[in-house]
Amino acid sequence: MSEVGLRKTTLAAVRDLRPRKRLNPLILAMVLAAGGTAKTTSTTILGTILALRGYIVRIFDLDPQCNTSEILGRREEHKDPEQKTVWDLIQGLCTLDEATVQARYRTGYDEEGEPLFTEIPNLYLVHGDSQLTDTDTLLANKPQKFNWFYNLTGLYAKGELAAHEREVWLLDLPANYGKLTLSTLIALTEDDEVIPPLLVTGKESGALEKLLRTLLEMQREFSGDMAPASPTVKNVLLCSTPTSSHNAQEYHDTVAEVERDYPGMVLPYVRHSGVTAKQYRRQVTPPISDPKSAPSVDYEKVADALGFPDLEPAA
Repeated sequence: MSEVGLRKTTLAAVRDLRPRKRLNPLILAMVLAAGGTAKTTSTTILGTILALRGYIVRIFDLDPQCNTSEILGRREEHKDPEQKTVWDLIQGLCTLDEATVQARYRTGYDEEGEPLFTEIPNLYLVHGDSQLTDTDTLLANKPQKFNWFYNLTGLYAKGELAAHEREVWLLDLPANYGKLTLSTLIALTEDDEVIPPLLVTGKESGALEKLLRTLLEMQREFSGDMAPASPTVKNVLLCSTPTSSHNAQEYHDTVAEVERDYPGMVLPYVRHSGVTAKQYRRQVTPPISDPKSAPSVDYEKVADALGFPDLEPAA
């Protein structure tokens, strides 16, 4: 196992949201070049939990499937025609705030059958866009746009943008290492974190090793040249781990393999549950709809392990 890009972390340590006195928000990126590995589920549930804990959370929906936007109450068919998206942001056609909307969840329907929503305090979404499928073409034809995310973080150092002292960014990236993914990750420093969500029901251990090689190659190609390019894997997130009703031996074998290969880096397990599949249709994340469900309880533990204590504990 390559150790490049890996760094152990003390799980109980409180996360410094402004390490080295940086001005742009801390960034957590859900990345793994494998489909259906709980990247979107992890992003939306963890983002909701952090927002409910009092953090100011901005989620970037960078996957052309726009599932994060869908879960957070912002399906494309419900979008205001004038609403800017992350696609506009990448092209330089709008500001970050113009592409950002309040996350929300569906509470029912009105008499005309139109959905009703309630906003989620502290949780913001950089609106997804199916046109992101054209991003690699755009970045190939206009290479100056490749630095779009690095330039965005640089606006904080220039004083053109100001981050809230409790602000955190979460990135839901596509299941590949194309130009869109790389153009985003090059802006990450070693203080940020790449979190690979790994389904133990699949064969993603090879995908995890590929991720580490990709991060090393990125650092060699871009670091010190055009951006920090120091994205680091500090923790591994195991999802759909065995339960009494989801108990195949291969699942246990995968958990044991990852624990062996990445000692001290495995976050609290996220157990298999059918609750997460419902969030797409219901447009509401489990911490709001089912706060006592396995995913809600497990991701609460993940938030603790990542160093995000509750800033607004109940009295």
